Amino acid sequence: MSCVTRHWIMTTLKILLMTALIVVNMAIFNGNLKFNSNSMVANKVESATEEPTATVIPTATAAYHVEHVIQQRFEKRSDNVRKICNARGNKAASVTKPSELFDVPSIGLLWCPTFKAGSSNWLDLFCKANFNHKIYEDCDISTMRANNPTTRYLSVPADEFKYNKVMKEELGLPFMTVRNPVTRFLSAYRDKWEMARSPSFYKKRYGEEIVRQYRSVDPSFSEEDKEALLAEAGTVILNRQLGSLRHEDVARNPYLNPPGPTFKEFVKWALNGGMDPHIMPYYQSCAPCSIDYNILRLEKLNEESGYLFSVIERSYLNLDFRMSLNVHGKTDDCLLEYFRTISKHDVQLLYNMFFKVDCELYSYPCKDSISKVLALGRISQEIVRC
Repeated sequence: MSCVTRHWIMTTLKILLMTALIVVNMAIFNGNLKFNSNSMVANKVESATEEPTATVIPTATAAYHVEHVIQQRFEKRSDNVRKICNARGNKAASVTKPSELFDVPSIGLLWCPTFKAGSSNWLDLFCKANFNHKIYEDCDISTMRANNPTTRYLSVPADEFKYNKVMKEELGLPFMTVRNPVTRFLSAYRDKWEMARSPSFYKKRYGEEIVRQYRSVDPSFSEEDKEALLAEAGTVILNRQLGSLRHEDVARNPYLNPPGPTFKEFVKWALNGGMDPHIMPYYQSCAPCSIDYNILRLEKLNEESGYLFSVIERSYLNLDFRMSLNVHGKTDDCLLEYFRTISKHDVQLLYNMFFKVDCELYSYPCKDSISKVLALGRISQEIVRC
């Protein structure tokens, strides 16, 4: 083989190699290469419109590519919120002031708490950053509220609230975390009210009132009998004595069979005006049409919180989020079983009152979940063995 031939071959190979590299780089910057995140959070219920995803690229541009993809997600979410807020007659635009905001100066973030969407993890991180060890041991949401510098901004009437230049300069980067509104609602019930799993919620946060109003009781019981049985149930639940009772003692008391509100009773309470921060729609608690939040999804929280920390130059922070598993099964897997215990009419009402606006704002396919429920027949039992 002549020198000229070898030179021609080498030149051709170089050109082909350079062309391949150019194509790869173009794909990287256009977000066409997909990334299978090794995040611990499995996203079973994602957006109806696919969001940009990232994949590990074995080049020096991998880190940049991942950040670029996540930035695209954030921008897409913000654009969709603005679009929905600008739509005529949308409910979200009627809420002009968030119910709560927490500024964390030591980190540089402004947090709108969305309970049952990673709030415990954020609260733990902020408590560590804001308080010494002694205070941190007892730190909870009440501690944060007592030391919250944003109170003065939220003390004005709703129609006078403005996220203005002063707030932008004095407070941190605004963000909120969301998850599928349907699974969030069910998760709140399972974690706080089901089987009186949280005695404090049963007694102080509506559980007892729910069963008083909506539990079916033998009509032969007088009002005095009902109140006595309800008081007995409350004592048993608060003292965690249920496991020590005889079966016949539980069976004779309708307020212990089951303890705490059933999902059907909980839904009836919510549809009749019952409200708690753990089920309050995001648009009502955070007023997203008034503040341009960075929106993180619970389903990708480790990955996206890492990007948020890099934006505020706090890359050393680690949220270390792990999706907690209910001992009776994952909420996503149990969704249909719980919703089949309520009437289709109530399912539709619940969607309109609690889910519809949030699902539109944050591009969750809630209609798919609701359609699956409506397509199924009801089951007779109220206690779900999921």
